[in-house]
Amino acid sequence: MAIAEPMAPIEPTIDNKQQLDSDVMAAVKRKGKPSSPPEVEKAKEQIKSLMKQNNVSPDIVIQIGDLAKQSVSDPSIYQMLVQKAVQSGLITQNQIQPSKNGMDLKLVAAAITLGKLAKMIKDEGF
Repeated sequence: MAIAEPMAPIEPTIDNKQQLDSDVMAAVKRKGKPSSPPEVEKAKEQIKSLMKQNNVSPDIVIQIGDLAKQSVSDPSIYQMLVQKAVQSGLITQNQIQPSKNGMDLKLVAAAITLGKLAKMIKDEGF
């Protein structure tokens, strides 16, 4: 039985060096954070557009997300969530569809997600 010889180190070629340089620069731009999947990036772009259209800051959307999270454990906060979301122009009163418990659970879930994405957008410097 023959013992395999150690492999020689891979010498960088121009192609893989350029790719490495590109990957390093991309990581620096992201400040070392992993890149988001394309779906997340698309959602963030849609939210940026919605915020610009309604002249709403990421802070307001983050507040709406926080209210949504709180309303899950304290339903009395739900009306504050609805009021803030309607005032911001992100939703109209007619779009709200409460279930038998009196809360629009789709609104709550969407608001939580929007809040998280708005935080990411804010952290990126929007």
